[in-house]
Amino acid sequence: MRDDPIMKAEQARREIQQQKELPTLTPSVRRILAACEDHHVSQTALAEILAESPPIAARILGLANSAFFGQRGGVHSLPHAIAVLGMVMVRSVAAGLALSGVFDPRRCRGFRAERYWASAVLTAQLAQQLQPQIAAGVRPPPDSVYLGGLLHNIGLLALAHLHPAEMGRALAAYAAAPDRPLGAHVRAELGLDHYEAGVWLGSKWHFPRELLLVMEHHYNPAYRGDHWPLVLLEGLAARCANQVLDGRADLADEGETLRLLGLGAPTIAELHARMRDQCERVDAIAAAFTAE
Repeated sequence: MRDDPIMKAEQARREIQQQKELPTLTPSVRRILAACEDHHVSQTALAEILAESPPIAARILGLANSAFFGQRGGVHSLPHAIAVLGMVMVRSVAAGLALSGVFDPRRCRGFRAERYWASAVLTAQLAQQLQPQIAAGVRPPPDSVYLGGLLHNIGLLALAHLHPAEMGRALAAYAAAPDRPLGAHVRAELGLDHYEAGVWLGSKWHFPRELLLVMEHHYNPAYRGDHWPLVLLEGLAARCANQVLDGRADLADEGETLRLLGLGAPTIAELHARMRDQCERVDAIAAAFTAE
């Protein structure tokens, strides 16, 4: 007989919030995240901040020297790496690496780490590009838009790290019955879902409330609580990102979200097309997160 789901949920909450392997964010990591969110940061300033974290700096240099970018080992400095990769990609890699290093989901059968990070990066990029086009009366401020997209589903990563066997079963059940939401499969195994886990983790890391609301409600287009424009934006971006990665483009169910945000379907369709052209670059970023 399986454990009581309420007790399992409480145990999972304690593990996420108390586990020593998930420390509070260091000042260095916080500076990296702040720089990645600042659209006006210069290449020089970003390079100086990234240099504070040698592992992240080394991974960015490795990516810049990869065969995909054709540099063949010719990049030896962070400013040069930023020039090769571009600010958007470097911000994506730096923010993701700053937060991903504490997780190891490799023991979770069925968890596709590269797909997870590709979806996260693409969600962040889509949300960032859509934000200026949202109707002025409801447009969320640019603060937290990129980071909200990158972290919207981080509870899934945390549970794959903490409970690989249970999450492996949940992912297998979802693959067999995809009409039932993934959250329902996760809850059947653990007594909680990955949205709750994201909130608990974000609370431990002292993220602002709007990010916690994104983690908890982004999947729900009917959400109308606090910071609802940001939550709906991130949910829309996440669904569009997964469609891009799956080679689909179906906005039939997004009409109400688009209306509330003041976005037109042609705007989303055009962004879809641009993002499809960026999939190889996004895959390169995701590979950087999962390389050993």
